[in-house]
Amino acid sequence: MVTTQVAAPMPPPAPSPRRIGASDPVSPLRVGAGSGPRHRGGSGRSALAIPLPRRLLSIAALTAATLTMSGTAGVAQGAAPSPLWPRGVDVASWQHPGGGPIDWNAARASGVSFVIIKATEGTNYTNPFFVADRDAATKAGLVVGAYHYARPAQPLSTAVDQARHFISVSGLSRTAGHLAPVLDLEDTGGLDPRALAAWTRAFLEEVESATGRAPILYTYRSFWTGKVADTRDFAKYPFWFAIYNDQATPGWLPGGWPNWALWQYTSGGTVPGIAGNVDMNVLCCTSTALAAQADGTHSEIEKWYAAAGPTQAALGAPVGVENPAGGGGRWQQYANGLVFWSVATGAHALYGPISTKYLGIGGSNSFLRRPVSDIEIASAPGAQQARFQGGWIYWHPLTGAHEVHGRILQTYLSLGGTASSLGLPTTDEHSVPGGRESAFQRGRLHWDAATNKVTTLPAALG
Repeated sequence: MVTTQVAAPMPPPAPSPRRIGASDPVSPLRVGAGSGPRHRGGSGRSALAIPLPRRLLSIAALTAATLTMSGTAGVAQGAAPSPLWPRGVDVASWQHPGGGPIDWNAARASGVSFVIIKATEGTNYTNPFFVADRDAATKAGLVVGAYHYARPAQPLSTAVDQARHFISVSGLSRTAGHLAPVLDLEDTGGLDPRALAAWTRAFLEEVESATGRAPILYTYRSFWTGKVADTRDFAKYPFWFAIYNDQATPGWLPGGWPNWALWQYTSGGTVPGIAGNVDMNVLCCTSTALAAQADGTHSEIEKWYAAAGPTQAALGAPVGVENPAGGGGRWQQYANGLVFWSVATGAHALYGPISTKYLGIGGSNSFLRRPVSDIEIASAPGAQQARFQGGWIYWHPLTGAHEVHGRILQTYLSLGGTASSLGLPTTDEHSVPGGRESAFQRGRLHWDAATNKVTTLPAALG
């Protein structure tokens, strides 16, 4: 998180890259009222009078919270977040002038409930105070989290490299009292909006695959709308919103986020035990929510399974441990099936012949990618189906399990799918002279490679 600072104390040795963020020293820039904090790079931090983008100092805080916050029209200037909302800070090496420690017991006694600590930046920098701060804050009874200050770059594989560096330092966050990992995004690295979104997605998917938790994304409004073209592709990730507006709520949210998980509302806070100004945050919006967000003992799949009801009985007991899934997320085997999870798709259960077919094709590493539905009842009597990011699988005891995808799937669905005159698929899509085909009980769909058109043909003889 980035904040401007005035007469900052001497910062500790700066990490290789210098960020402008909530925890590291930054040039004293100012942004118009209501803008977001400026993030900090490097080892120190800056404190802005007016919100500037601040680095994800402590973004590892909550996973998406429950309340949708409305605009702030009519709220008097100088208003503040509700005192009932859990209050926390985010820190970096800047909070250690001269290398001195933070008194986390004093911070806890003042009413601070959580802290998000900068762990890493880029691929080479590790906050030298991260481990000591995390351990001391935990011992003092605070919920803790960790954030990574992003240094986007080409090639996009640098996102995975940075995510792995972050995880190697911060750990898998699979313990009690630990918030989900946080990505602090306030630097483009010269990437255009499309490339920056792809870089961000690669980082987040690597973290969710490694940890089994939904990582938190920290940014500010003008950065997201201007540098990432206000894409809505990340609205399912918990949102840490940095905006200093002197209001009781953060106002309208960019990127299609329906609600905020954390709100960094000032960089000019003062907290006993912490030298100088510090970023202040609230968590949406109860102590119960904070406890739930800090429960790292259960992965997203485990939380889903515990509430799965009849589906849990159908799947049976878990077999072995969770594993990273191709394309982001995790998967878990059960006695009678599988569950795949990612932030983008949620958790979905597969079992029986459809599960076997999916794994035979290659699972989430195949062109089908991840499931976006559980097993469903298809329109044709006795048939089942499951939907995936890259196609569908249909099954019936008379026809077996077969995949349909691409232009042929689009045409099949437009005709009515399993309720159409074609009936159920009897083959997977396969190559034929001039294109591709899928066979059905009462006909075929042929895709012509030259025209990109799909035509309906009679069933093959024999």
